[in-house]
Amino acid sequence: MLWAVIETTCKQGSGANKPVPLPGIWHTTRMLIEPPTSENDWEKLGLWLQDKQRLSADRNSYQLDSKSLLALDQQGMPAGTSVAAVVRSLLDSAVDDLASAFALVNSAGRPSPVGIPTLVRGSIELAGVGMWVLTATGRAGRQERALRVAHDSLINGKKFFTHLSQEPTAPPETQKDAAVAAKNHDSQVRNLIASCSFLGIEKKLVTRPLSRTDALKQVDKARKTTFFSEWQLCSGFAHGFSWAPQFFHDFLYTHTMEGGGTLTGRTMGPERTLTTLHWGQHAINELLGSFNQGRRPAPPGAGMTILAMPPIKPET
Repeated sequence: MLWAVIETTCKQGSGANKPVPLPGIWHTTRMLIEPPTSENDWEKLGLWLQDKQRLSADRNSYQLDSKSLLALDQQGMPAGTSVAAVVRSLLDSAVDDLASAFALVNSAGRPSPVGIPTLVRGSIELAGVGMWVLTATGRAGRQERALRVAHDSLINGKKFFTHLSQEPTAPPETQKDAAVAAKNHDSQVRNLIASCSFLGIEKKLVTRPLSRTDALKQVDKARKTTFFSEWQLCSGFAHGFSWAPQFFHDFLYTHTMEGGGTLTGRTMGPERTLTTLHWGQHAINELLGSFNQGRRPAPPGAGMTILAMPPIKPET
């Protein structure tokens, strides 16, 4: 059986198989980050993931020193929400996404040309938002961004449960439970907003929509990384855009359908698969660098910013 991502084009014949011109910077990047893979490369990544999964499974992992910036950031935050808790949640989720992508290779013994970049997209996005929270300016900046992430999640949940409570095809008990959940989310939103005045944070800064695109671009600017471009490429696979496999995958075949239209099959080689997984690993390592710095004892000062520099280099 042949595993490939299939793209549909409106072209007839072999014209659909012409190579896509690559921007110079991406062409160079692709050549630099695709050395031949070895069993040792995969083993190193697998062991690294096992260690991070072990930490994620332990609720006592990533303890904060009482004199650390992140411990002091908890002052005045609403119950159940803190900068460290928001970042820890994003970190654990990023690790889970990347471990799931790795498992697609490990269990099936072959690359998944759409599944792997889709999961790596989630890993980069989650780790990127975590970095965005930590690299804010001072304590007030970190608290504002953590509250904004929490508010974004609560509002999203409220919308979901409100819609479900009014869904005519949903069972009555489901509608009833969803209505209760929507009410609970609304209460949490109001409590979160009320904490803003206590912290001296403008309400509008916390309640404005959270843009993952803007967050990743800001992270790249602060850290001199390319997470946004990597995330955007992986998003191309998640959304089924044909340009992503044309750009990143290896050509296999074209097939002209009866009645017109051409299907082009492409696959993901082991070098490119490992490269994609390393993007997620790099994002998680960068987040860990700042998270660990924020957990250590630090000189007093609410204006201090957490940014582990120089950036950790991606695996090659």
